[in-house]
Amino acid sequence: YGAPIQRSAGVAAQSYANSRLGGGGSSGPTTPIGQLNMYQSRWTVKARVTNKGDIRTWSNAKGEGSLFSCEILDSSGVDLRCTFFKEAVDRFYELLEVDAVFTFSNGKLKVANAQYNTCKSSFECTFDQNAEIHRVDDDKAIQQNIFDFVAIADLDKIEPTTNVDLLAYVRTIAPVSTVISKKNGNELFKCEITVVDDSGAEVRLTVWGEKAKSAEQDFAGNPLVAVKAARVSDFGGRSLSGGFLTKNPRVPRADALRRWWESGGSSATATSMSRGGMGGGGPVPFGERRTIGSIKGDGLGHGEKPDWLTFRATINFIKKDKEGGPWYTACSNPDDPCNNRPKATQTTDGFWHCDKCNQTRPDTVRRFIFSLTLIDDTSTTWASMFDETARVLLKDGGADISADQVNTRCFGDGYDTEFFETLFDAANFTEWVFKCKVKKEMIGDEERVKTSIYSMLPLDYAKESKDLLEAIRQQ
Repeated sequence: YGAPIQRSAGVAAQSYANSRLGGGGSSGPTTPIGQLNMYQSRWTVKARVTNKGDIRTWSNAKGEGSLFSCEILDSSGVDLRCTFFKEAVDRFYELLEVDAVFTFSNGKLKVANAQYNTCKSSFECTFDQNAEIHRVDDDKAIQQNIFDFVAIADLDKIEPTTNVDLLAYVRTIAPVSTVISKKNGNELFKCEITVVDDSGAEVRLTVWGEKAKSAEQDFAGNPLVAVKAARVSDFGGRSLSGGFLTKNPRVPRADALRRWWESGGSSATATSMSRGGMGGGGPVPFGERRTIGSIKGDGLGHGEKPDWLTFRATINFIKKDKEGGPWYTACSNPDDPCNNRPKATQTTDGFWHCDKCNQTRPDTVRRFIFSLTLIDDTSTTWASMFDETARVLLKDGGADISADQVNTRCFGDGYDTEFFETLFDAANFTEWVFKCKVKKEMIGDEERVKTSIYSMLPLDYAKESKDLLEAIRQQ
């Protein structure tokens, strides 16, 4: 899909007028969203618009046109994703205001695509120019939205690519910037917003498109916002992308958060979940660190959920001699649903196929993945290191270096094996503060506890000494 498109005021006004024909809309019986099925030919639902996306253009062998999507929620607490195409965009985009209530009919149901659809309904709906949509009075029988809030401080316990809901205050708004999409070369607008809650943590949230352009105006004055379905990323610790923001939401927990904000939360120091390097909440206090020996001694990793721990350790061996190199070949699609993460397999004709998006592309992106051993004064452990932390560890004269760059230099035409050895030798026997996830996994027929490095910070020896002296004084 291409970039969002703008609509002129005249077209918008005429569209609104046309869509309002018929006055207050249908007052007949309605069907709960949860009871819809594809065998019904006639149905009407009464629902609140909970969010609405930008208008986007599309073009393929069958033609071109525009579309937009929105989500609607009824009084039963079930929401439904709706997509409008071509003429329906002109008829209904301006009419459908977020938080307003409408009746919807003459839509076509299909099974929901769970990969892109986070709504509760098992179906999703498409509307064309024959849809019947009318605004109706809001009797407050339908809640504003449905949320499953998590605390910002708990984001480091949530797997990347998961969608989460937050209730938080806007602390800062960065200027709008642009990036060029690797997928289609279009210019994308982005705005980074920092939000904070009463868990004592803050996180960076990136909004895109038209919402990014208006973010500084929309969220000026540090409003309380409910964030719906933002995607968790482990880039730079923990960060969020996308989602839909509602200012001053009508939710039960809002009053408690307002009291916190007004009683000093607005000026309280918060730990950044999006800090570079360590990420995931920043450095753990010295007194809360553990040791490698505690992995086995405390039986970590055997529960239903992973355990997390931070410890100081030295790298004393890096397993870099994996066949093909200490990396894997990932899908070259930088956008959803892949984000350069799923494995891509080379086909017989030299292309690269990704099962995640079911696309075959001419190139791939290599991402570091290798094992290493860590040692402290209590024990030693094998640990897995992935691309983000590997690029913190491996530096070319202090500069960042990617797996693709190493592959080209060391295994391409130059075949510079000396550089390869030097790169990894320089990383060996270095000391860091590691944050790790420990979780049991089945490896072949054997159950093992696996340690994965999620973030790391180089050791600050001056600060370490001060913290150690303070810990001794407190004994």
